[in-house]
Amino acid sequence: MTTRRAVVAGLGAAAIVFGFDPATRGWISEAQAAPFDHVPDLDGELVTDPSSVAPFAKDLGNIVHHTPVAVLFPASVRDVEKMVSFCKARGIKVAARGQGHATFGQAQAEGGLVINIGSLNQIHSIGPHSADVDAGATWKSLLQASVPLGLTPPALTGYTNLSLAGTLSMGGVSPTNREGALVDRVQALQVVTGHGHAEWCSAERNPDLFSAALAGLGQCGIIVRAVVDMVPARAQSRVYLITYTDNATFFADFRKLLERADFDGLYNIWVPDGSGGFLYQLNAIKNFDPASPPDDAHLLRGLHYSGVESSDSSYLDQVLSVDVLVDFLESIGMFSTLTHPWFDVFLPDDRIEAYVGDVLPTLGPDDVGPTGFMLLFALKRSKLHRPLLRVPECGEWVYLFDILTSSPTPNPGDEYVARMLARNRTLFEKARAVGGTRYPIGTLEFSRLDWLRQYGPVADELFRWKQRFDPRGILTPGPGIF
Repeated sequence: MTTRRAVVAGLGAAAIVFGFDPATRGWISEAQAAPFDHVPDLDGELVTDPSSVAPFAKDLGNIVHHTPVAVLFPASVRDVEKMVSFCKARGIKVAARGQGHATFGQAQAEGGLVINIGSLNQIHSIGPHSADVDAGATWKSLLQASVPLGLTPPALTGYTNLSLAGTLSMGGVSPTNREGALVDRVQALQVVTGHGHAEWCSAERNPDLFSAALAGLGQCGIIVRAVVDMVPARAQSRVYLITYTDNATFFADFRKLLERADFDGLYNIWVPDGSGGFLYQLNAIKNFDPASPPDDAHLLRGLHYSGVESSDSSYLDQVLSVDVLVDFLESIGMFSTLTHPWFDVFLPDDRIEAYVGDVLPTLGPDDVGPTGFMLLFALKRSKLHRPLLRVPECGEWVYLFDILTSSPTPNPGDEYVARMLARNRTLFEKARAVGGTRYPIGTLEFSRLDWLRQYGPVADELFRWKQRFDPRGILTPGPGIF
C-alpha cells in the first residue's frame, strides 16, 4: 500500500488539505485551519494546489472544464469512505475519476472533490473463474497479469487502458458479441455509497446496490473493488480484415457471421475511401492454439466481400492492439491534446442498416477528423442483463454505433465545438426516433427530461436507489441526471 510519505513525495509541492471552511465553502491549509472543521486522517493525501487539481478539470473530450477544489489520492478504501462521509456532512459534490476517458465532464465535480480512483490499483487474486481487483486498476494491467496464466476476462473493451471502475460505471461494450457487456461479467463489487460506507454487493447479496452501481454512472456509489469473470485464454489470434464498399452487402455478411458464431469477435471500422465516402472494414477475430489453426476457407465461406487479408499474433498482442495505436497517437501529440466530441448510440437490429445508410453520406471530413474513426459493435440482446445499461428492447441483436470524432488540431475553437454538439443532437434525435438509446461516454447535451426518457421503465427504480444510497445527492454531478 502506498504510504503517506510516498504520496506526498509523488505530489511534489502540492498543497496538502487540512480542513474545510463551511462559511466560504473552501478547502484550507494547516496554517489556516485552527477554527475550522478538520479533514479526517488519511492513508493517502488530499490536495488543492492548482497544478494538482488542473488535470481533473478536463477529460478526453477537452470540451467541459469543471475545476474541483480538492483531489483525493486514496491509499485505501477507508480514505474513500472517510472523504465521502466528510463531504456528505457538508453537502460537497464528489466524483470518482479513473482514466478520464469520458468526453463531456462525466467525472468532473465543479467546486467539489474528485477522487482519483486510479490510486487504488492492486490485483488481489486471479483464479480460473474470477479475478479480485481494485477498481482503479486497468483492464490492460489485469490482462498483463492474467494472460501469462492462461486466463482472460471473457468480455473486453477495444481499448483496455481503462479503469475497471470507470468501465463498469458506464457499461463496457465488447467485440466479443455473445458475452454480454462488461457489466454482465461481474460477480461482486465493493461500493462506497453516498453515506460513506463501503458495502459488498452481488446478484444475491445487496442486489439493489449491485444493480444501481453497474452502468449506474456513479449516481449511487463509487466502485472501489470488483470480482470479475475469468475464462481460459487461447495462445494466438487471427484477425481477418474483410472489406466492403456498400451498406447492403456489408450488413448481409455481418448478420450471417453473427448467426454462425464461428468467430470470437466481430466489429466494423469505417475508413475513408479516398473519394469522399467510406470503406467498411469488418474485423473478424478467431482465437486458437498453434496446434489447431483456423480453417480460412470454412470461416469465410459464402461471403461477398471486396477484399480480405489476415494476420496472426499472440492473443495478448491482439487485445492490446488498440492500446498500441493510441500510445502512438499520444507520442506524436495527436490524442489527448485534441478535442473529441464523440457520438455513441445503441440502435435496434431492424433499424441499424437504414440508419447507417442514411448517416454516412452526410458526414464530412470534420465529422471524423484525421485521427478519428467510426465503429460498429453488435451485442446479443439476451446476454445483456443490467437494468441501467439502456439498450433497445426489441430484436435479437443491438448495435453500438460510434463516431469517435477528433479535431484536426488542439483548441479548434468554440464554433467547432458548437457545430459538433449540434450534429450529435441531430443524430441522436434521429436515433431515438427509431428506438435508439444513448451510450453515455459521448458528448451530448442532455436535460433531465432526456434522462427520464433514456431510463424509461427503470427511471422510478433509479430514483428510489438514488434516495436510498445517496440521499444528499452528492455523487457524480457531471451527467446532470438529478
